[in-house]
Amino acid sequence: MPDNSIAKVTVVLPARNCAGHLDRCLQIFTADNNGTGTPSRKTGHAQTPALIVVDDGSTDGTAQMVREKWPSVTLLTLPAHTGYAHAANAGLRLVRTEYAFLLRPDLQPGKKCLQRLLQAMEAGAQGGDGSSVFCTVPVRSAPAPGNAGRKPFETVAVPDGCALYRMQALEEIGWFDERHFDGLEAFDLSLRAALYGWRTLQVPGAAVRPWRRDPHTDTFRRQLAAGNAPFVLYKNLPGLQRLLGAPLYMAADAAQAAAFRKEGEAGAWRMARTRGRALRSLERERRTALKDGISVYPENIADASFLGMEEAVRRIYPLFIAQKEPVILSRLPQYLHLQRLLLSAHVHCFLCK
Repeated sequence: MPDNSIAKVTVVLPARNCAGHLDRCLQIFTADNNGTGTPSRKTGHAQTPALIVVDDGSTDGTAQMVREKWPSVTLLTLPAHTGYAHAANAGLRLVRTEYAFLLRPDLQPGKKCLQRLLQAMEAGAQGGDGSSVFCTVPVRSAPAPGNAGRKPFETVAVPDGCALYRMQALEEIGWFDERHFDGLEAFDLSLRAALYGWRTLQVPGAAVRPWRRDPHTDTFRRQLAAGNAPFVLYKNLPGLQRLLGAPLYMAADAAQAAAFRKEGEAGAWRMARTRGRALRSLERERRTALKDGISVYPENIADASFLGMEEAVRRIYPLFIAQKEPVILSRLPQYLHLQRLLLSAHVHCFLCK
């Protein structure tokens, strides 16, 4: 790979009350031994990708830390906590490079993570056309020596907060649906990309590892993901396709419910499912209005996502809300290919988390 390849990438870091993790992430991407592994011929040091930090209404001094310690980093400060999906969209819209590496600051990229994601993006997999690759995804675990030689493989099970995206594809298919707030927004985007003929690859040789786990945050994210899961399938899949995959989805649903009950969170599970039904109902109403020639959009992120938020959020309009994908006969090859990916054990385990 040419030593100027990292110049094609911008790293986008949406941050919410994680100044310490963000500082360490910025150190990784600006250090000589950063995640790129691409040394410059002139200096012998690894090149540094462009960096964008989006402060999603933090109250821990995140923005001040970036201004004082990292003046060369582009900083976008949101006036309120709008959710990960909106913060990610806000950062991605500032990107002017060919690719964007979206990363949660609480994830530590392993050695050569970004370089390997970029290689897979441009080369494709198993002789495929690299130009058809929409997204490359690292493994969320400690780097394993044996993974470096494994080939990338196609998937739609994209974990939130760690992926390399092709900006051309995002501009074609749209951005993260901000109704998700924080949960399965990347999975939703990968399904939509597959319908448009784009491929998503997981790269076993690239890894990210959590700095630490926050039980409270994890519970909230799992609750959002549980509510968003049926909404994602409703938006992207025809009714017949959802019916064919019903046994898989029901098994995943039962596994999620059991996990919530095991943790003593049956109430959180019921709230999640209620929110999921409300999101589907809103989307059906919007589709009916659009068919009648009436443009109807939620006025703010709080109403769109059916979540109680601070008053400041009610003055912030969504940057992007995805509509339910229409059933198009010419997409039959994509539907069949997507069904094969959805029936894989990998996606089943992903939905059960």
